Amino acid sequence: MRSAITALALTFLALASFAQNFDKAARQAFTAWQFPGMAVAVVQDDKVVFLQAYGVKETGKPEPLTVDSLFGIASTTKAFTSTAMAMLVDEKKLDWDDRVSQHVDYFRLADPCADSLVTLRDIVSHRTGLSRHDELWDNSPLTREEILRRVASIKPSRPIRTAYQYNNIMFMAAGDAVASASKTSWDDFIRTRIFEPLGMTRSRTTFTDWATSDHATGHRYAKGVVSVQPALDDTNLGPAGSIKSSARDMAQWLRFQLGNGAIGGKRLVSEEALNETKSPQMALRVDKNARDINPFTHVQSYAMGWNVQDYRGELLVTHSGALNGFRTSVALLPDRNAGVVVLANSGRGLGVSALRNTLLDELLRATPPRDWNAAYLAAEKKSDEREEKAKTDREEKRFKDTHPSHDLAAYAGTYHDAAYGDAVVAEENGALVLRWSRLAIPLTHYHYDTFLAVSDPDDVDETVQFTVGTDGAVRAMSLFGQEFTRK
Repeated sequence: MRSAITALALTFLALASFAQNFDKAARQAFTAWQFPGMAVAVVQDDKVVFLQAYGVKETGKPEPLTVDSLFGIASTTKAFTSTAMAMLVDEKKLDWDDRVSQHVDYFRLADPCADSLVTLRDIVSHRTGLSRHDELWDNSPLTREEILRRVASIKPSRPIRTAYQYNNIMFMAAGDAVASASKTSWDDFIRTRIFEPLGMTRSRTTFTDWATSDHATGHRYAKGVVSVQPALDDTNLGPAGSIKSSARDMAQWLRFQLGNGAIGGKRLVSEEALNETKSPQMALRVDKNARDINPFTHVQSYAMGWNVQDYRGELLVTHSGALNGFRTSVALLPDRNAGVVVLANSGRGLGVSALRNTLLDELLRATPPRDWNAAYLAAEKKSDEREEKAKTDREEKRFKDTHPSHDLAAYAGTYHDAAYGDAVVAEENGALVLRWSRLAIPLTHYHYDTFLAVSDPDDVDETVQFTVGTDGAVRAMSLFGQEFTRK
């Protein structure tokens, strides 16, 4: 009896020590990164060993965050979509190597070869040959189906399966495949087949449901200033990044993933099908900058909604999310039956990565110790310096004292691209203004027939190049890497 009591006491003391160290790490990161608010969960051996919230829902307001407050989890949504696919693989309603068009009959790629080959596995491992084109969904009035139909008009930037190119729109297609195969919506599938069985009672998939729930507010960070980032309806992003969840709910997600598809004695998906989502599909380059920041990772791959890598000699399965002033990091140490989630209502993504690594090191009792806050703050500074240098270099390449080849009125008109639709250029008060989708941005003359469209609130910094035909008339305009032809 004494031995049992002693063992329990030692276990309690060990857990208490762990919790104290987790809390210390969280508070240090919270301060170092000037987060308005943050929430953390740590799971080990199917138990939630740490669950805590810090700070406020919105800067300048007193209401504190709780472990039940909802954050935008952004691209960590992708693993929910691939898990839904795994469930349907179990039910033989789809297969990873089915052609996408078997389930989404309107899905097409512009390249005939890629279109004839592209599979569900391809679209959730970012290897279709199509680059991001996030402008089509970001605060866009287009529905998921409208966005996917427009993809058929976009030329691929690489041949299929030759390169890793992160693509949110392809995960929208995966969500539509889930809906088609299950004969319900992606949102309802996630709610009934994942949220409810896992007890994720607060989690939401739509902007409307989130806005009426207990939630955090997103924030920008720029040059030491933290400010509220206005909420944008991201419902059309859906299967690629629209889930809103809390630290308590995400702890359940960790338990389920570490349990290889079972939770509380109930199996929701086979171990084989779920593990396929965490099997490497595309090798990723670990470049020198990444190795300087993280010297403990040598090999990295993308699976299906997860990154898979080594970390201090251990297997690490992870994914991050960034959207609308929120940052999230989810990490699993499968061989240790442990996992971490960090949620922040701030746009400083390296901050959640720094805390994630600190918590992982605590779970691993890793040596040598590393000050991840210092390392990632230095990396952020270098990134800011590179961004400023790029702007300086662009300015140095500018041909000074040049003028547009035409009066400004000659550039005004409607320009069309099959995928992006209409963009309107108007002359207003002696200057040009570009209007496309949600954007209304002044065009600043750069040199010759090139202008700049810059808007920090819209996260837009684009070069707009007008093209003049052999007859001297303005015929086209380049924007977002696409050529818009003047109507």
